[in-house]
Amino acid sequence: MGLAVDTLGLPGDARVYELSSRGALFRHLRRRFHDFYFSEYFDGVPAGGMRNGIPCQDVQDLRLPSGTLDLVTSTEVFEHVPDDVKGFSEIQRVLKPGGWLVFTVPMTRNPLTVERARRLTDGRVEHLLPPEYHSDRLRGRGKILAYRNYGRDIVDRLRAAGLVPEIRTLESVRFMVTPVDVLIGRKQV
Repeated sequence: MGLAVDTLGLPGDARVYELSSRGALFRHLRRRFHDFYFSEYFDGVPAGGMRNGIPCQDVQDLRLPSGTLDLVTSTEVFEHVPDDVKGFSEIQRVLKPGGWLVFTVPMTRNPLTVERARRLTDGRVEHLLPPEYHSDRLRGRGKILAYRNYGRDIVDRLRAAGLVPEIRTLESVRFMVTPVDVLIGRKQV
């Protein structure tokens, strides 16, 4: 992810938002950019609130002003967002014209995304396939529901949200990075 961000040529005073509060990308962005904001999502904490000193946001309903960010990043988040297109649309809203979304998700080589679950209007979750749970450092092992398994059509979801999509396969012998797909969306100027 850091390699992908560095290829964008953003200045050190770019306004950057990362959708997590820890990890290698978080540390890289915090060192590289002076105007750096981050958040986490926690069930039961309203968007814009705080938990243990960490700002909380729901990517489907960001409490951030429109057109103010140069870059938004996330690692392995959007498969856990009930309405990912709404999340991508919110990011498009908060980006400046020409701003970037750089992120990763588990993505297969299949052409189509497989929807595993959906959130109903009453807040309940309907499982369309057997539930799949992922782990993270804050919530623990097997605690986060995956709503979908992305296929290559993820670019259509980015396009539907008003972003110009690209899948970049990056690798680096120097940094011991094996080929990895990084998704990039750019808000039109």
